[in-house]
Amino acid sequence: MKKHNFSQVHELAKAFLGEDFFNEMGQISSSPPSEPIADVYHSRNEVIVVINLPGMENIHTVDFQVEDTDLKIKGSFESPYEAYESSLMERKRGVFERTIPLRDKVFQKYSSARYKKGVLELRYRKQPG
Repeated sequence: MKKHNFSQVHELAKAFLGEDFFNEMGQISSSPPSEPIADVYHSRNEVIVVINLPGMENIHTVDFQVEDTDLKIKGSFESPYEAYESSLMERKRGVFERTIPLRDKVFQKYSSARYKKGVLELRYRKQPG
């Protein structure tokens, strides 16, 4: 069996899958690993934002601010294990700040919010026009 180096494998994959495949793969999650990931859904009258915030002890410490067509969130993931020595640390921790594009203009205050099993759902009413 012939051995290939990484660049050869990358070129073979690009030839087989196409250049757009790698561009689209990069868009799957555009948030850095320390930021919470989110989905945004639209209906005729509202925008629903679903944000993964696993392990958030107090969801009321997260700040939400609508600016134009963006939702800015700020908060931090606290760990109750700070005093311990770790051998593996993969979970999100520390301060985060994220801007989530909403596409549409919404009212400043969300119409409803629900935090269940580490997932926050915010519903915003769209502004007319």
